[in-house]
Amino acid sequence: MRHGILGVSLLLSIFSCTPMVQQAVLPSKNVEVVKKGSFYVALSEDEESFIGYEARRLGIPIPDREEIKRYLSYYLRNKEFTERLLQRANHYLPTIRPVLEKYGLPAELAMLPAIESAFNPFAVSRSGAAGLWQFIPSTARRYGLRVDNLVDERFDILKSTEAAALYLRDLYSTFRNWELTLASYNCGENCVWRRTGGIDFWQTYGFLPEETKNYVPNFFALLLIARDPKRYGFNTDVKMEEVKVVRVNKDIQKDELLDSLKVKEDIFKDYNPHILGNTVPKDTYVYIPKKVVLIK
Repeated sequence: MRHGILGVSLLLSIFSCTPMVQQAVLPSKNVEVVKKGSFYVALSEDEESFIGYEARRLGIPIPDREEIKRYLSYYLRNKEFTERLLQRANHYLPTIRPVLEKYGLPAELAMLPAIESAFNPFAVSRSGAAGLWQFIPSTARRYGLRVDNLVDERFDILKSTEAAALYLRDLYSTFRNWELTLASYNCGENCVWRRTGGIDFWQTYGFLPEETKNYVPNFFALLLIARDPKRYGFNTDVKMEEVKVVRVNKDIQKDELLDSLKVKEDIFKDYNPHILGNTVPKDTYVYIPKKVVLIK
């Protein structure tokens, strides 16, 4: 057993260029609402056939719905935006998927942060939801995340993914239906029960808030593209940089931790937006570039 200050636990991949630590404020948790209009492009017969085939292969069944096809058309027309989104996703999917697998959840749910935060781990919505998975403080705490003036684990990629997996598992246990589960992740289980009575989403979605009504077809459309992005002409190759995940074994001052890790403060902040105070509490995860050598 190791008795030093730090314990190295695992590796994961993140952006090769880290974002600035200043948090981005999203105008809403969803991309713009897609409505019928001039930008809608009808899919070819071959595309329709391919989509139907792919939908049957997914762990989450996707129905043949015009609402989904309209979002699919939107993403295909906005190629630059969609390509950047898929590239950001590729930084985090290798970290997210094993956690979902651990809880017996479909791998497709790893794409949910695309709708929640556009895979921006620094994202904060105007309603105060934060991180990749856009937890509000009360739900974050309910699922074991620390949110206080020292640490906000909604910005911790591993811990927030663990919390999201637990939440999604509980929602599915309640509704036994993926559409209603997804809708509940967006507006809350009480909202969905009150407005739909747990009845099939496609029969009752008109009673849901506008954002939630569009949330499910939006996710399904992006899921179909993410299944085979190259078929749609998207280049999703990204340069990956490995980082180490370090667990702090006791409360430690941040300056002392930086000195021990031999890492500059600006780099530390970019990799660790969840650490807010000057004290790093015990059992906090710290992320550092793999090239940093720990002092033994």
